[in-house]
Amino acid sequence: MPAAVPLIAVVAAGAVSAAVGGGVIGAIVGAGAAIGVSLIGGAIFPQKRPRNSALGGGSGGSTAQEAQQRTQSFRQPITEHQIVLGRAKVSGPIVFLHSSTDDEGRADGFFHMIVVLAGHRVRAIGEVFLGDKSESDPAFAGLLRVDRHLGDPDQAANANLIAETGGKWTEHHRGRGRAHLALRLKLRPEAFPSGPPNVAAIVEGADTILDPRTGAVGWSDNPALCLAWYLTATFGWKASWEDIDLPSLIAAANICDEIVGRRDGTAERRYTVNGTLSLAEGKIEITRKIVAAMAGVLVVTGGRFFVHAGAPALPAATITSAELRGSVTVQGSRPRRDLFNGVRAVYVDPGKNWQPTDAPPLLAANYVAEDGGEQIYRDLDFPLTTSPSMVQRLMKVELERNRRQRAVTVQLNLSALRLRPWDGVMVALDRLTPFPARVVGWRLAPEGGIDLTLAEEDAAVWDWNPATDERATGDSPTVVLPQPGVIAAPASISVETPQTISFAALSIAWSAVGSAHLAGYEVEFRPLSVALWQGFAGGVSATSATIPAIEPTALRVRAQARSGAVSGWREVLVPLPPGGLTATGVAGGIQISGSVPGGTAFLQVFEADADDLAAAVKLPAEPTALPWTRTGLAAGQARWLWLRAVSPEGNVSALVGPVTATAL
Repeated sequence: MPAAVPLIAVVAAGAVSAAVGGGVIGAIVGAGAAIGVSLIGGAIFPQKRPRNSALGGGSGGSTAQEAQQRTQSFRQPITEHQIVLGRAKVSGPIVFLHSSTDDEGRADGFFHMIVVLAGHRVRAIGEVFLGDKSESDPAFAGLLRVDRHLGDPDQAANANLIAETGGKWTEHHRGRGRAHLALRLKLRPEAFPSGPPNVAAIVEGADTILDPRTGAVGWSDNPALCLAWYLTATFGWKASWEDIDLPSLIAAANICDEIVGRRDGTAERRYTVNGTLSLAEGKIEITRKIVAAMAGVLVVTGGRFFVHAGAPALPAATITSAELRGSVTVQGSRPRRDLFNGVRAVYVDPGKNWQPTDAPPLLAANYVAEDGGEQIYRDLDFPLTTSPSMVQRLMKVELERNRRQRAVTVQLNLSALRLRPWDGVMVALDRLTPFPARVVGWRLAPEGGIDLTLAEEDAAVWDWNPATDERATGDSPTVVLPQPGVIAAPASISVETPQTISFAALSIAWSAVGSAHLAGYEVEFRPLSVALWQGFAGGVSATSATIPAIEPTALRVRAQARSGAVSGWREVLVPLPPGGLTATGVAGGIQISGSVPGGTAFLQVFEADADDLAAAVKLPAEPTALPWTRTGLAAGQARWLWLRAVSPEGNVSALVGPVTATAL
C-alpha cells in the first residue's frame, strides 16, 4: 500500500467559497478554504479512478507492478504518456514499427522501431538496454543503431528513418515535446534469438524545472521543485507561479537538499525523487507520490499552494485556553486497528536493474512491548525512492508519527485565522500537559470561529542516527530459472590435422556446452580465396568435426538450443601451410626447402618409408625455418615427408606434401 498517515482532512463551510480564487485553485478547492494532500494518508479530494493502462498506472497498482511495467516496451493503440523525474530506467509505448531489406539483401533483415520514453523534454537519454544486455554488448556489434531524441519543442524528424522507410516516416513525424528512441536492429539469431527485444533506457528526466532560489531552469531531482513543476505543467494542475507560495516552496526545497549521513560514512541529500509516473494515474495520485518522496504535504489554502517537506517544525503559535470559544475534545490514543509497531517497504533499487526491492524491515521493540508483544506491520510503497538509506528514513518517520497518538479538536475564536494546515503549534490548554503538534484539520465554523484538529508531533519524529537507525540491506535470495532461449558458446576450440591416405584434412574440436537445452552445434569455415563464411555442418551432436581438402583461414563453432536460440560464435584462426616444398638428397639425409608463413611458431614434420600418410610418424625435430635437413639416413634411403605449420596458440595448418628424396 502507499505510504500513509492520517493527515489533513480539512473542509470549510459553503459560506466562504467566495473567498477562494478562481481558475485552477477554484477548480481544486471548490467550496473549500483549505485542503491538504498528504504524504501518507488517503486522498483528500475525491479521486477519479483511472482507466486501465498498459503502463500499469493508477492507485490500484503496487510499486512492484508499476516498476516492472514501466521498464517494458509495448504496443497499444491508445495509451497515456509518462513523466520521468530525476533518474530512472524507462521504457514506453512503441509508436512505430517497420522492416526493410538489410545490407546483405535479406528481406526484413532490418527492424525499425520508435519507443516514446516521456511526454516531455528530458535532460539526457543514457545507456540503452535490449532485454538485459546493454547496447554496448559485443553481441550487438554492427547490428544496432540507436538515435536519441530528447523531446525538444522544435526537434526535427529522424533523418535515418526518413531515408530508410520508404515514405512511412516523413519530415512531419517530429515527435516534438516527446523524448524517444529510434532504433534499427539487424536481426540475427545469435544477437536476437527471440526476435526484437524489450527496449529500455536510463533517462535523466524533466529539465525544464524552475528553481526559484536561483532563477535557473534545468534538471532537478528535488521533490519540492519537481512538485512545483508538475503543479504548473500543462499536463498537471496548470497552475500559475502566482498560485504557489514561494517562501514555503523555497523552505521545502532547502529541506530536501539538506545533507544526511549514511551508515557507510558517505552522505546524501535528505530527499530526492527518481522514477516515472503515468498520466493515467490522475493528478491526485501523481501529486501524492511526489509528496510521499519528501515525507511532506501539499496544502491549498487561501487560494494558494503551500509545499512542505518533512522536517521538524518550529511552533508558529501557542494555543491557550484564552482562545477557546467552545469545547475541547482529546483523543489519548489511536484505535487499535490504526496502530502498528513495524514497517515494511518496497522501493526501486538501481543496483538490481531498477526492480522493486524490499527494504530492511523496521520493528521497534519498545512499541511491540507497548502493544502486548504483538508484532503489527504496515506495508508501504515508495515508487519514487531509489536509496535504501532514504527509504529507511521515510519508514522511521511513518512509524514515529503513528506512535504520537494524542489528538485534540479545539473550537477557537477568529484568532486562529493566523494558522493554516501543517503549521506547528504548541498546545498549552488548561489541564493538559503542553505538547507540540501540527495542524492537520482546519474548518471555518458557520457560527464564526475556527475548528482545528491538532495531531501530536515532536522533533524526535525526524531524528536519524545512521550508526544505529540504518540497517544493512543484504542480498535478496537469487532464484535461478531455466533459460531455454539463452545458450553459451563453446569455451575453447582446437585445430588438428588427421592423417589419412585419401586426402589431407583439418579436424576441429571444441569444449562441450553444459546446457540441458543443447540441441547441437554449427560449424563454419572461411576459405583462403573467399571473404565470406561458408557453412559446413549443422546439428552436430559431437564436439568435433573433420573438414576435407580445403585451405581455411578460420573456423568457428556455435551452440544451438532446442528452442532455436543460438550462442555467439567461438572463432579460431587456422595457420597457412608451408608453401613451395621441395626435397633434395644430401649426404646422410634429405634437405627440405620452401617458404614458412608469417606468424608460424614452428613446423612439424611427418615421415614415412612410402607414400602412405597413414603410416607416417611425427619427427621429434620442430624446425622454425626452411631449408631444413633431415639427418641420420644411410646412403640410398628414400623418405616421403609431409609438413604443417603451428601457430603460437598451438593450432595447426593443413598437412602439405608429400615431398620425397633419397639420401646420398
